[in-house]
Amino acid sequence: MLIKKRDNHDADIASLQHLLECKITSNQRFLIEREMKCIGSGARGEDSSAYYIDFRYKDSPNWAILHDLRLEYRGFVAQIDHLLINRFLDFYVLESKNYRSGVKITPEGEFLVWNGKTLVALESPIEQNKRHIDLLQRVIQQPGFLPTKLGISISPFLLSYVIVATNSRVDRPAKAEFDSSMVIKADALIAAIDKRFSSATPVGIISSIAKTVTEETLETFARRLVRLHRPSKIDYAGKFGVKLDDPPAPKEQKVIPVATASTSASNTKKESACEGCGASVDEKVVYYCRIKKEKFGGKILCRSCQQSTGINPIAQPKPIEPMTGANATSSDVEKKGTCEKCGAAVDAKVAYFCRMNKNKFDGKILCRSCQKAT
Repeated sequence: MLIKKRDNHDADIASLQHLLECKITSNQRFLIEREMKCIGSGARGEDSSAYYIDFRYKDSPNWAILHDLRLEYRGFVAQIDHLLINRFLDFYVLESKNYRSGVKITPEGEFLVWNGKTLVALESPIEQNKRHIDLLQRVIQQPGFLPTKLGISISPFLLSYVIVATNSRVDRPAKAEFDSSMVIKADALIAAIDKRFSSATPVGIISSIAKTVTEETLETFARRLVRLHRPSKIDYAGKFGVKLDDPPAPKEQKVIPVATASTSASNTKKESACEGCGASVDEKVVYYCRIKKEKFGGKILCRSCQQSTGINPIAQPKPIEPMTGANATSSDVEKKGTCEKCGAAVDAKVAYFCRMNKNKFDGKILCRSCQKAT
C-alpha cells in the first residue's frame, strides 16, 4: 500500500530561479544552476526507483511504501528517499542515487564519479544511509511508538540498500576487499528482497511469523511515521549569499528617445508646433493632420494654416446651448447636441466624439451612458 508519495520540489526550483534574476556574481550563478541540476537529477533518480517499488508493492496489503520521508530528532535530520515496511516489521531503508556517468567503488569504500575530466570523490551513500537508519531507530524506539504483542514492543529489523539507475555502470572491488553488495540497480531491488526471503533459515522464518502484524496495524504504524515528516525549508538566498533586497538584474529593453534640450527644432515642431507659422497646436490638431497627411503634405498645421491651404480644417464643435420654448423642434434638439436615445443633453466633446466614430454609433449622437450601453 502506498502511504506517502514523493514531495514536490517545484517551490525550490522557483526560489532558485528567482535568485538567478537578482544581482549575483558569475560564481553564485554557477552554484545556483548546479543546485537546480542536482534537484532535477535527484528527482529523476527517485522517480525511477519509485516506479519499480510501486509496480511491485503498491497494491500489496503486506507492504507499506513511504517515499521521501524526512525525520528530525533532537537536532539531527534523516532524509530517507524510500522506506519499505512489511508485516514482519522488516524495514528496507533505500538511498536513491542518479550517477549518470556511473560510479566506481574503491577497495577502501570510496565512491568516485566521472565529471567529464577526471574522477572526483563523493560522500559515501552507504555511510549516509547508515546515519539515516540510526536516526530512524531512535525515533521508532521511543516508548509506545512500535506495535506490540502481548504488551511487548515488536523488535523491527532494518536493512540498508543504495539504489542506482538501471543504466548506471558500477565498478566495484572484490567482496573480500569491500562488501558493496547493498549497492544495487533499481530494477534488481525486487529480486534482492525475494532472494533474502528464499534464503531465510527455518529459525528466521519462525521468528518472522511470530512477530507478524495485521494489515491494519501496519498501515496505522506507517501513517504514524508520516505524521513525523518535516519537509525541508532551505534558505537558498542565505546558502548562496544572495541579497534579496538587491534589485533584479536589468533586462534588455527597447530604448525610446525622449525630447531633450538638444533635440532639433525641426523634430520639436513636428510634435507640438505648426510647421507653417510655428504656433502651438493641441493633440487633436496633430492627430487630424496625421490621418490627413496626404492633404497637408505630411505637415502639422494649425487651423489657420489649414484654411490657407484651401482645405476645410479639423471640425471644431461650437458650444451648445439648450433650446427652450415651444419653437424647439426635434431636429433642432439633435443639431444642438441631445442624446438621440435617452434625450439627455450632451456637450460639444461628446458630440464631436460621436461624429468621429459615426460607424461605431450608427451615425447617432449618444450620451456617455448610452455609448457604454452599446
